[in-house]
Amino acid sequence: MAVRHKAIAVLIAAASACLAATGTSRAEEITLYSTREAALVEPVVAAFTEASGVKVKIVFVEDSLVKRLASEGVASPADVLMTIGLDKTTQLSTRGLTQAFTSSRLDQVVPPNLRGNGAQWLALSVRPRVAFVRKDSALASIDYEDLVAPNWRGELCMRSPLHQNNVALVAAYLVHHGEAATEAWLAGLKANLAHKPDGKDNDVIREIAQGTCKIGIGNIVALAQLRDGREGADWRAWAMEVRAVPSTFRGGGTHVNLTGAAIAKQAPHPALARQFLEFLVTPAAQRIFAAAELEYPVLAAAERASIVAEMGTLIADAISIDQIAAHQQAAISLIKKVGFDE
Repeated sequence: MAVRHKAIAVLIAAASACLAATGTSRAEEITLYSTREAALVEPVVAAFTEASGVKVKIVFVEDSLVKRLASEGVASPADVLMTIGLDKTTQLSTRGLTQAFTSSRLDQVVPPNLRGNGAQWLALSVRPRVAFVRKDSALASIDYEDLVAPNWRGELCMRSPLHQNNVALVAAYLVHHGEAATEAWLAGLKANLAHKPDGKDNDVIREIAQGTCKIGIGNIVALAQLRDGREGADWRAWAMEVRAVPSTFRGGGTHVNLTGAAIAKQAPHPALARQFLEFLVTPAAQRIFAAAELEYPVLAAAERASIVAEMGTLIADAISIDQIAAHQQAAISLIKKVGFDE
């Protein structure tokens, strides 16, 4: 634990240096509304404050950010909004709860597909959703399209397709291939199931390790978090028997979900809020932020946590997150039409 704290201190110093060189205002405060627990955000917030002198009040919003902001209206003190999931991130802008920001730095370092239309939000870290197999499997890589291959009949495990992580994957498939092909793909996934979808990604990993299924679908962050022992020795043992398989769309990249951020529509300090977002995509700050949940940094040059680096280097699919979000309701309709839960 002492080594970890020392490493974080070094990263904070490096992140501070990145911002200190730009010159900043002192003795001010901004308010961050976050659905990410405060303890996971505090290290990178401390680095920002040390570099800029700007304090950040973290308000953990366990319920919906949309409901909180709507109830507060123009009196909301929120400057920056941070949430997990492309559905929740894009919803903030579609509900008119964010404001556009202009930043050449953000434009340069964050890929266009991981930024919102009209500069309303940006991704801070990503969560690739891939296939899992046992570590002794010969499978080197797979296209999402091939998850319906007959050789996987009765061998596939996954959580409910109506969970947001799977809805987003289906929506991305819909953008790539259209309605008819996506419906056929969903029918193929259903035919390949080892049993009715249930549990979480953690349970998919456990079942692969135990031999209930040979292949599964899940977020790499789930495998990384189990491997680091935070869920206990049994879960870590199961995770060590499973590996992530590089997974892509044919002619495309790996589907990712995200942790995103935006400047609140009624932000009292929009300039400082933009400065905070710019800081969050510096290399050292990215390392701190992504490591907290064992995610992939959105900044390609940023160092990944060692346990994440072991999972391999993945290239995010080029389809924009806003496109995926716009197809979510259509994806849900197709999932229900196929009848996964029947």
